[in-house]
Amino acid sequence: LLTAVIYLASRVVIWVAVAGFFAIVLARPVAWVQTHLRLRRGAAVGLVVLLTFAAVAAMVAVFFLSVREQLVAVLSDLPGTLQQASEGRGPVGSLVTRLNLEQLVRRNQDTLSRATASIEGSLPALISSAIEVALAMVTVVVTACLMLTQSGALSRAAVGMIPVRHRAWITQVAREAASAVSGYMIGNIVLSLCAGTAAFAILRILRVPSPAVLALWFGFADLIPLVGATLGAIVVVLAAFFVSPTAGVIALIFFVLYQQFENGVLQIVVMARAVHVNSLMVLFSMLIGIELFGFVGALLSVPIAGAISVVTKALWRHRPQSGRELAVEINTDVPK
Repeated sequence: LLTAVIYLASRVVIWVAVAGFFAIVLARPVAWVQTHLRLRRGAAVGLVVLLTFAAVAAMVAVFFLSVREQLVAVLSDLPGTLQQASEGRGPVGSLVTRLNLEQLVRRNQDTLSRATASIEGSLPALISSAIEVALAMVTVVVTACLMLTQSGALSRAAVGMIPVRHRAWITQVAREAASAVSGYMIGNIVLSLCAGTAAFAILRILRVPSPAVLALWFGFADLIPLVGATLGAIVVVLAAFFVSPTAGVIALIFFVLYQQFENGVLQIVVMARAVHVNSLMVLFSMLIGIELFGFVGALLSVPIAGAISVVTKALWRHRPQSGRELAVEINTDVPK
């Protein structure tokens, strides 16, 4: 019956799981604010969540405000935008002309027109999806706040369910796993901020248009392990090549050197206390996360894999020992 209920309410269960993850990540900043600013638990939670939400909202605003005119022009008249693109005019047409895609657009104009009509006809569905996403975000934020404010009661209830003889080491393992998750995510965010700042600086020097948007993209992509920085750099380098070949080459050299610096120096300094997971495990966990939850799964997969690694090692250390292992451990003869 419990399995059936979880299956039917899987969406809500996923929301609660994501909220729990963010509660674990924000636990350390909340504790720091509570200790150093001498605030109550509720006030510290509210301040940290408000600052986090404001930072995310500011990044989204910077991204959309930079392209708002082009975005409004494209979405307000999709058929007209498509026709202008085939003629090399308009916000999309200039890009089509630079990439020499006029013939490709003309050959596929009927297909693009049908896709445009389909998008316009599905406006109610898009609005419904947007409302659902907003509801999910509100649910996750509120649930994470409640988990953070009630963390003491939740911890006591969880500890009370554990047999007395196992409480000490299970509590220690849970703390280590939570610290691994929080340390990894905070360190990853710091690395992404460094990456975005470096990208913004070089793009301003090279006078590439919309440097803030491209820097946000690079920093956001850098959150994805293994391949994120490369994917982000490809887009930024292409944008630099549109300005001039010299700018593109300089950007390419810069991002290659920056990735080496990040991998060899920044990750060692910032991630020194975070859990270390095998690269193959990182790849597998990221692929599974993308398949299950998309981009969010890619972000959450590695710290979750790190927490699972910590728990697995602890369970292996505390596994029941056989008589032969016990005999070896106390330096006695092993019976045949």
